[in-house]
Formats: sequence, C-alpha cells, structure tokens
Amino acid sequence: MLKLDAEVKKCLKCGKDNTFLTQADICEYGVWIARNKRADRFSRVQLIDNPVFDEFTELISQVCSELNIADYREYTHDLFQIACDPVDGNSVSFRDVARVCRYCGSEDFACGLSKPLYTVEVDTFDVSYDSWNSKTTEEKKQLVFNALTTIQDRNIST
Repeated sequence: MLKLDAEVKKCLKCGKDNTFLTQADICEYGVWIARNKRADRFSRVQLIDNPVFDEFTELISQVCSELNIADYREYTHDLFQIACDPVDGNSVSFRDVARVCRYCGSEDFACGLSKPLYTVEVDTFDVSYDSWNSKTTEEKKQLVFNALTTIQDRNIST
C-alpha cells in the first residue's frame, strides 16, 4: 500500500470536481513513484541496489557523453520508463501526469482546492524489467539514444 494525497479541484469549463492523487510526503531516499498513464495505479521503485537502474544510468551517461550532453541526470527521471515493462498496456511514468478533467477534457482548474486535502491508501503494482533484460547491451543503448534524441528534438522545437 502507498499513501497519496487526494486533491479535489474544480474544472473551470464544466464545473465538476476532479480528484488527483499526488505523493503524500517526501518519499524515502532512492525511491521513485511510478504511475500508469491514467495515474490510477502506482508503485514504489527502489533505485538503490537496483541492477537495472545501475545499468540504465551507465548507458545514459555513455550516450550523453557521446552526444556532448553535460549532465545525464536531468534526463534520467524522464527516460528510466523505457527500462520498465508497460502496465495495462501503457508505459509507466515517473513524472506527474497532465491534469485533465475526466468529464470534459479541459486542463483548466480553479487555483485552490474545492475540498480539503485528504490522504488515501492505494494498492501498488510491481515494476518489472523483463523486456529490458531480454535485450542486448547494444539494443539497450540504442533505446536510450533514441529516447534521448527524441527529448532533445522536442526541447529544441519548443
């Protein structure tokens, strides 16, 4: 079980309340919260003593060095999802998902909360790395390269 804060915000377009789950408190050192695309399933991912994370950071460091990117760490949070198996057919994310009204699709919400903040406990899923572990080192490096260049291209065009 994972404790999360439930924030209830009013959509400015349709006027309906939407509940968004966020991290309840500072997570312990070396742990990230993974979520599925709909942000209705969560997991704690231990990074310390995680051989997949260690391998991933080594590969992203190498690729960043080859691309003359000074600090690979700014991309690690966005890209580690490529080492994780999909959940419910969607990739996991280590970032907050966009807040979209589940009734009308608007992204415009009132600034304050429409109800007091409360804490909920949610079941968690296990993050697995089967697909990543089945690949060769070169295939993994190519995945990291492709993901990194996609993010860079997106950042350049904005």
